[in-house]
Amino acid sequence: MNDPRKKKLRSHFFENFHKPFGRCLAPGMSCNETAIRAHSVQNSRVLDLLVRDGHVKAPRIKIDSVRGPIISIEDIGRNQATTFTGFCSPHDSTIFNPLDSRAFDHRDPDHKFLAAYRAVSRELHAQMEGAVRIQGNYQKGVELGLDSGNEPTVAGMVAVEYMMKSYQTYEYKIPFDEALVSGNYDAISHDVITINHEEPTIAVCSLLSIDRMFRNGDWVRVALNVVPLSTTESVAVFSYLTQDADLARTALHRLVTAEGFYQKYLLSKLILNNCENFVVSPAYYDRWTPEKKKAINEYFIETLTEGNLDVEDQNLYLF
Repeated sequence: MNDPRKKKLRSHFFENFHKPFGRCLAPGMSCNETAIRAHSVQNSRVLDLLVRDGHVKAPRIKIDSVRGPIISIEDIGRNQATTFTGFCSPHDSTIFNPLDSRAFDHRDPDHKFLAAYRAVSRELHAQMEGAVRIQGNYQKGVELGLDSGNEPTVAGMVAVEYMMKSYQTYEYKIPFDEALVSGNYDAISHDVITINHEEPTIAVCSLLSIDRMFRNGDWVRVALNVVPLSTTESVAVFSYLTQDADLARTALHRLVTAEGFYQKYLLSKLILNNCENFVVSPAYYDRWTPEKKKAINEYFIETLTEGNLDVEDQNLYLF
């Protein structure tokens, strides 16, 4: 890389990669208050069941200028784990108080809806953050003369693609916003499975797209929350727009109807294939063999570029 303009562009990318994007995503997105860093996985109760010495384990994505994305599962302080700057303090408190003020109850319609709403909002925030960074890098390239601002280029098309992807997720969130404002949750459907275990191992809050399944030109999506309830029981809550429910349930049928070890294995693969917003118990992680750590790391990295990766390996088990 002898061109000094390319060095400046690379420096600009790395300087901005970890800068947080803050925008209050309350319904209507008209709030101009500063977004705060808030948890997507309940801190005071759920993380209590996983934490050790104030830390949990979580995947971290780093960008190496030579090797590209590098994934590692590292210690992260509980106060930083699963956080995102998606709502201002008043909106975060008002919207999520019914969920955060007491233990998660999967039979409570408010709890199931708000958990799904958080997953959807967190994904929209992540996509908007990515779009802003890519667009900023493209504009820097134009400024440096590496890209034309008037003609289509690869960098310009990538920036547009990211913006369109975030806009599609914004449109997906609108029915959730309407349900929140009206208090009518008929537009959202849920399925819950109970997970029995010897110890709580993982918590998840994520919005995933089902590979190769579309409705009206957009992905069929599922909000997934895996919530430890006690030392012996967790639940996995699958939430979707009611209009997507039949398609989503068809895709998830094998997982939802399975039992025991096999069900937890299928859920583990679904998480690793589609989610990056999860935390793992450090005590559980410490017992992973080197082979298990290697298998999970390699599988996670491969899924960044290849969806629905069909690999059978018992080392991918997360419960």
